[in-house]
Amino acid sequence: MIKEKPLKHLLMMLSVISFAILAFPACVRHNYSLLDPDTAGKLTLYTTADGLPSNEVSDIEPDSKGNLWFSFPGNGMAKLNDVGWSFYTSGPTPLLNNSVTVLAESGSGSMLIGTTDGLSILSISNVWSSFTDPSVVTLDVSAIKVASNGWIWLGTQNKGFYVNTGSGFNRSNFFQGAAIHAIEEGDSGNIYLGTDNGIIKYNGSAYSTINLSEGLPAQKVKSLRFDSRERLWIGTDGGYRAAWIDKSGIHKLDLMTGSDSVTVTSIHEDRRGWIWFATEGNGVIRYNGILPYSYKEFNGFPENKVNCIGEDKYGDLWFGLGTKGVVKYTLPIGK
Repeated sequence: MIKEKPLKHLLMMLSVISFAILAFPACVRHNYSLLDPDTAGKLTLYTTADGLPSNEVSDIEPDSKGNLWFSFPGNGMAKLNDVGWSFYTSGPTPLLNNSVTVLAESGSGSMLIGTTDGLSILSISNVWSSFTDPSVVTLDVSAIKVASNGWIWLGTQNKGFYVNTGSGFNRSNFFQGAAIHAIEEGDSGNIYLGTDNGIIKYNGSAYSTINLSEGLPAQKVKSLRFDSRERLWIGTDGGYRAAWIDKSGIHKLDLMTGSDSVTVTSIHEDRRGWIWFATEGNGVIRYNGILPYSYKEFNGFPENKVNCIGEDKYGDLWFGLGTKGVVKYTLPIGK
């Protein structure tokens, strides 16, 4: 009996060591585990002093090649990669207008560039083309979504929306005068359009609407985003709450800003599954599934007006500001 006890302890130690060896590789699979501790969890601000053409950023979108694209209303757009920044403006390029509003990547890898004068398209071979509607005076593009079936949905400020099913853009007869602020697609292939008059839903064959009377926080829907749990997050102009839709209905989230009216301009889910809300005057709000937390000027964020949120290939978050540039936020290691 005296000899059995050390043997038992030795076997237990070997089991613990074996478990640690087997578990260790799982801790080093993610690129973000190798982030520099001096920068992880910190905010970095980039402005015109760092070479940006403007301190107003309206959209931030990644592409499939690892680039990150930025739109600067009145000052064109930019591409950021490991080499550095590249800038695009009308004149030197066939870009329709320097007032770039929104960006997206097509299934073929082309960049779709929404402007206040129509849609510019930059192919992967650097060939430019464009779409304008001669039947309207101004085609002010406000939202773009490339659906999983290849269809391209184009929202405008005052001419409703257009759909390209593969043979060119056609204007929809549904809500032709509505302003379209956001377009999203669910796993089921349904398309949702955020408008001044609630949400338009397209199920593949017919359109329907979701309005204030059905539980939206406000009638004007400014932002939409599906998360990894297939919840459709909704940001509105007005009210103090955001909302999400799941199979059980519409649910509301108090953003706890201390304001009776919040405008949510963009919504994003990070790699942890936390939801981020960009707002027009209440900074950035992070929701970890328990409580919202605000990043504002009073606690170190550069500006309370935030237009958009993007994410680069390393999992870093980028926030486009209204007047003070763009902020890069590297999530804390292991989070």
